[in-house]
Amino acid sequence: PQLRLVALNVPLAGDMSGIRGADLQCYRQSQEARLYGTFRAFLSAPAQDLVSIVKRTDRTLPVVNLKAGAPVPRGDCQWQSPAAPAGAAPRGPIYSFNGRNVLTDPLWPRRLAWHGSTPRGGQARRRDCQGWRSSGPGEGLAAPLGEGRLLAGQRHNCSEALVVLCVEVAF
Repeated sequence: PQLRLVALNVPLAGDMSGIRGADLQCYRQSQEARLYGTFRAFLSAPAQDLVSIVKRTDRTLPVVNLKAGAPVPRGDCQWQSPAAPAGAAPRGPIYSFNGRNVLTDPLWPRRLAWHGSTPRGGQARRRDCQGWRSSGPGEGLAAPLGEGRLLAGQRHNCSEALVVLCVEVAF
């Protein structure tokens, strides 16, 4: 068993119809890709801390990318603790559900992933594009992909279209 980390097929601005809307997009795209695990959006919101989306019993499983189960970025990358996702950022490729590498494909000119989380995986108040319901004024936190920390907290305007990651939470 392992947890797969996958990107949605297109970058999105901050209005994702809330956390449920983002989760629904992860679900639909995983089904279209014939991945029959359960995928949830890699986002914090007022009702959800990022660290809580993976069950405690699965937090020691390796986190891998979509293709060939290659570790993301190391074989020892685990969801073990709130700090683990922050220290285990993808240095290798991250693929979308339709198989595109978000670190090299021109569809994603900004190599940043929304998360709205503190470095420990909790919700960052007022930094989640109003609960992922706004593409207008406001800010969300995003992390530069490929630089070493998935929960680095850079502020970005909610109108920016950035990567949205999904993590497999049941298989």
